[in-house]
Amino acid sequence: MLIAEACTHHPIGDDIGREKIPECIKKRLGFDIDFDISSGRDYPEKLEKYKLIIHCGACTLNRREMLTRIYKARSHGVPITNYGVAIAHLHGGLERALEPFPYARECLEDIC
Repeated sequence: MLIAEACTHHPIGDDIGREKIPECIKKRLGFDIDFDISSGRDYPEKLEKYKLIIHCGACTLNRREMLTRIYKARSHGVPITNYGVAIAHLHGGLERALEPFPYARECLEDIC
């Protein structure tokens, strides 16, 4: 799994992308999983080795740069989501938030 960060901040304790999200995923799955971290311009070229990309909010990227990252993920057949959607799903809030949108709920059921 790839955790992708657009910026090059200095990680601190309890970092959301490097600590909290991986811990939640491991706890939810019940087993250990390998995570790769990319930051800044170091977005991997070979994305096909990942089952999922969880991307930050991309506040340091412009629209075109983020759309390019999404396109690259899709062209390699790798699902991509952002921190917020991943966290909502991990904590059980995504399903409730999607209740008014039946088609979105069906899509979520298909991938989970």
